[in-house]
Amino acid sequence: MKLFLKLGWIIVALCLVGSSGLAQQPHSGVPSGKTAPGSYNIANDVSLQGTVLRYTENSATPPIGTHVLLQTSSGNVDVHLGDARLLHLAKLNITQGWNVRFVGQMDTAGSNPVFLARLVQVGAQVVAVRSERGFLLSRGATRSNKALHANLPANQGGAR
Repeated sequence: MKLFLKLGWIIVALCLVGSSGLAQQPHSGVPSGKTAPGSYNIANDVSLQGTVLRYTENSATPPIGTHVLLQTSSGNVDVHLGDARLLHLAKLNITQGWNVRFVGQMDTAGSNPVFLARLVQVGAQVVAVRSERGFLLSRGATRSNKALHANLPANQGGAR
């Protein structure tokens, strides 16, 4: 058993050393000034505004989670919002026919284009659903979600 544990730690150490060596190599395959495919750069964020055609809280369509089919002046767009529980916690309601605004970036899920929303705005209420690096926020991340705290009553904001 001890031999197995020692072997496991050696493998972990080799993986860490190998991955840190790879991280220090120059990225010869990525042209300078451009981001790697699949990475999120906040400088590329765009605003998307339109009318909600359909709101699906638990869609099985990749990426899994909350989707909004948004009608814009340039066509319909599938918008991904992540976990609906975060929207519920912020008391943000999205209803068919409402005019909403999203800030984020277009990407693809499989072969389907999808808009990855980072901020959701309904009226004057704004909620962050992704970090500035594009990672989905969760209910547990609400303490650091300033946009979410701005929408909560004082007795529901958690410890500060």
